Amino acid sequence: MHANMWNPRHKAIVVGLSLDDSDKALIHSATALARKLESPLELVHATQPIFNYMGAGDVVVNPYYGYDRVINDLEDEDARKGLESIRKSLPKDIRVGVHVLRDYTSEALTTIAVEVHAGLIICGISKDASANLLAGLSTAFSLASHSDVPVLIIPVGSTVDFATRPRMLVADNLEVEGRRALETSIQLADELDCAEICHAHVHQLGVTDVRHMVDKVREAMNLGKIPPNPGFSSQAYIDQVRGQFNEELRYRFHNSQGAYRVRSRYETVVAFGNPVEELRKVALTHHSQILIFGRHHLFHRRRFAIGKIPYDAMMEAGVVTLVVPDLDAVVT
Repeated sequence: MHANMWNPRHKAIVVGLSLDDSDKALIHSATALARKLESPLELVHATQPIFNYMGAGDVVVNPYYGYDRVINDLEDEDARKGLESIRKSLPKDIRVGVHVLRDYTSEALTTIAVEVHAGLIICGISKDASANLLAGLSTAFSLASHSDVPVLIIPVGSTVDFATRPRMLVADNLEVEGRRALETSIQLADELDCAEICHAHVHQLGVTDVRHMVDKVREAMNLGKIPPNPGFSSQAYIDQVRGQFNEELRYRFHNSQGAYRVRSRYETVVAFGNPVEELRKVALTHHSQILIFGRHHLFHRRRFAIGKIPYDAMMEAGVVTLVVPDLDAVVT
């Protein structure tokens, strides 16, 4: 197998749990995936130390300052009991490990993923409507940005029944990050016997931009500066560009390792406009359950850009997102 080819089978799946009702759907999806891949589950809960507020003149504001270790131990014990209860409720044919770490959630999940040589990290993401905040946003995107293994982000309350051939959408920017995402999607599609693998590229040239360009070309034709072409139009141009990109997508797919195993379920889509919005539309049209992309949707010239995350598709349609690490990440 290619050194950089992701192989999820038999590799541990690390799952971040909050130990509340939001875990139910997450556990359901993780369990189904673990059974499909014949992989063990590693359940992780992170507890954070009490912050000791201090005032002017070293006046102790927290009346329980000095009892941190006692309180922390009680919290850790409760967390272990919660994880053990979950482990006992899971099917006996799945090997399950439990871990309680006193650390930030993303760091805790990364630590365990390294220790168990994980093939995947799963975490949830939700929207707290009352506070208009994205709960779990920093954890999910921090992992997606820095983890050396793929990170599966599941909207809280959503599930993917991996036993029933999920439909996949892979976003390809036609560069190295896109190829990495494509290779990962092919491997996962084969392992899960997916119903469809939709290979998509979004050209950021919008319809308005196309019309403006066409108008300029026609003006040049009328002035005799370029040869006339009566059939040249916005639609003709879009059709031509779409055909070229479709051909490039198919070329990349057929030259990827293992493509022949899923080619009967493969199709391409080329869209024009805002990548986030267009990916949302494609996900809804194709009833995609898993959206796969590389970190190019997270970063642009080393700047974090949440606007490039298809959050609407995740929350509106319950689409699960798999973010694939860079080619130089340690993935075996």
